[in-house]
Amino acid sequence: MGAEPLDDIYAQTLAVFTDGEQFEPLTTPEVAGALNCKRRTVYQRLERLVERGKLETKKTGSNSRVWWRPPSETASSGDGTQSHRGTTQSAVSRDGRTAGPETAEPTDSTALEAGVKRWSEAMQSIIDGVAIIDASGAYVYVNQSYADIYGYDGPEAFLGESWEMCYGDDERRRFRNDILPMLRDGGGWRGEATGKRRDGSTFTQELSVTETEDCGIVCVVRDITDRKKRERRLREARQFNEELVENAPFGMFRLDEQLRITYENPRAEEIIGLPEDRESSDAIGADISELPPIVETGQSELFKSIRDGCAIEFDFPFESIYGKEAYFTGRAVPVYRDDEFDGAILMATDISERRQYERELERQRKQLAALDELNDVVRGITEAVIDQSTREEIEQVVRDRLTSSDSYRIAWTGAADGDDQLDMRVAADIDGFLDAFPLSPAPEAAAARGPIERALETQAIQVVQHAQQDPPFDALGDHATAHGYRALAIIPISHQGVLYGLLGICTDRSDAFAEAEREVVGQLGDIVGHAIAAVDRKRALMSDEVIELELRIPELLSSSELPATDGSVTIDRVTPVGDETFLMYGQATDDAIEVVRRLNERLPGWDQLDVFTEQPNETRFEQQLSDTPVATIVADYGGNFTGGAIEAGSFTGTVQLPVGTDIRWLLDVLKNEYPDIQVVRQQQVRRGTAESGDITSTLAENLTDRQRVVTEAAYFGGYFDSPRLQSGEDIAESLGIRAATFHQHVRKAERKLFELVFTEL
Repeated sequence: MGAEPLDDIYAQTLAVFTDGEQFEPLTTPEVAGALNCKRRTVYQRLERLVERGKLETKKTGSNSRVWWRPPSETASSGDGTQSHRGTTQSAVSRDGRTAGPETAEPTDSTALEAGVKRWSEAMQSIIDGVAIIDASGAYVYVNQSYADIYGYDGPEAFLGESWEMCYGDDERRRFRNDILPMLRDGGGWRGEATGKRRDGSTFTQELSVTETEDCGIVCVVRDITDRKKRERRLREARQFNEELVENAPFGMFRLDEQLRITYENPRAEEIIGLPEDRESSDAIGADISELPPIVETGQSELFKSIRDGCAIEFDFPFESIYGKEAYFTGRAVPVYRDDEFDGAILMATDISERRQYERELERQRKQLAALDELNDVVRGITEAVIDQSTREEIEQVVRDRLTSSDSYRIAWTGAADGDDQLDMRVAADIDGFLDAFPLSPAPEAAAARGPIERALETQAIQVVQHAQQDPPFDALGDHATAHGYRALAIIPISHQGVLYGLLGICTDRSDAFAEAEREVVGQLGDIVGHAIAAVDRKRALMSDEVIELELRIPELLSSSELPATDGSVTIDRVTPVGDETFLMYGQATDDAIEVVRRLNERLPGWDQLDVFTEQPNETRFEQQLSDTPVATIVADYGGNFTGGAIEAGSFTGTVQLPVGTDIRWLLDVLKNEYPDIQVVRQQQVRRGTAESGDITSTLAENLTDRQRVVTEAAYFGGYFDSPRLQSGEDIAESLGIRAATFHQHVRKAERKLFELVFTEL
């Protein structure tokens, strides 16, 4: 069969495959380069030539293909020669005789040999190995390429020999059992086989066999060892690429020319949170630029620019269609096939953990900065409140120092009264802040308690973080949103169990007041409480007027537990010596000292009784008290005992408190310890004469707390009596100090007192 006429462009294309080694596979870019044409144009020509049977092709990758001329087209190269198949059919008849190109008349064996010889020169020009085998299986013709493939010097080595010389035992059995039967049934076979060279080595061959009319066989052999190696390398490369994509630590997406997602690797499915029961994502087939998560992040136009040949980089938070939150960063690059846009490959990494780590580091950095600043603020407040003379000044200093820092926006204080109400004051002028501040949830949620109420109730710091997003109740969240704070702390201001009020701090840091910061902030309550207590004590000592209460505890011990006596016990003074320890000085008439001894034995906190002097009509004594509720609570409120008595197991005492003390709150605290305590009398009185008031004020201003305690203990302990009831060493031991320290404090107090007296004369 002759060659089909081709026009010039197809003939030019086909000629590329005969310029070098005729059957070497070529890629589209190689053919396009030889013709100096665009890939798309050449690709279309090559497809047309395949349809006409002039070329064969095979896909070698997702975006590549090779082309080659089949052996049957070797002789049809434009010089008038015939193809392999046509040649063999003309050369050998069914009865083994040859025929010329124009006839197929039967001839004898000599004519067959002559016919074969006439075409041998044409056969020698074929790059593939060609052999003709007669019906007995012996070679009657072999070209030089056939001999070269099998490692022989020339065709003579084959003539008259069996075809089995070119194959091993396994392949010979395969030919007899499988290939030759198919050849007899179908007239031809084509496939791969393993040939054996002269030196015994084997190689992979592509073999085409055709039965002739006289039961001979025409064999066309090509050594495809190199091609198989290339194919193996291609397979290995393709497998490597597939394994690389499948096991890549980042997500990979393949987009087509319309930016539709056509493939997602396992890591991509993991990033988007593909459910385990789903084989593929619902995003397959969707335009990535139109996915709702991409649209919501405002990145649609960025992804659409890929169509213009732009490689893009992206970095944004992302929530997949399955609700999985991630933080995407990556790159998308366009892909071209034959100079035409063919989509893109998108590589994405989920850096959520890294972003979370970075945010955590930033949060910790801010917390440390706030903590450092807070420590500076606390130190400044500690130093500043010492110089303030009133409670209002102390609170103002605290509020101003806090709001002047970068860490806190609002600071306020509230003075508590006996009804759990607050007189609230704010440092900054924020309209409506305190007026609208919610104390508790709505009435229908009355069982709940707001942070202020809990702070008043527990006297412990209360913290609300994320006040706008997750408040304890809606009203607080609305208030936080309206005034721009995200966290707040409510800190009780107290000292030695006495609650003076609350300190509120608000900040725009939603995660503020973590453990370390909370601990430092909590110290402010003690610092401010101590300062207020000191101011109250000083004010009580300096004030001309005091609130005087007469208290009565009906029964310290039952009458049956006390010895009978006609005497009485008078208490002259209860002096605080520190650490909730007190010295109670008094005197007992007749045998009433036995009552004091019995109380010392039975009452908790009555630690040690010392008798100075014991006479028939009067006994002077010193009773050490520790953690005695009445004495402790009165001292905490800046008050002091001015006198009292014990009679028939009942205690009556008079205390003086600074003007302005919340008496109701004090009594509530006392009743928690002594439910049956009674207020016999309450009045505001002037302390002594004007002159004595001046002396008291001056002493309060000039004597330190320790000097005043030591001097008071010395006076009521009989140190200044004549004769002395106690020595300086005895009193120093009661106070827990050295004798030298006692004498030093007494001498300084005496000097200050004499300076006061003599400067007034």
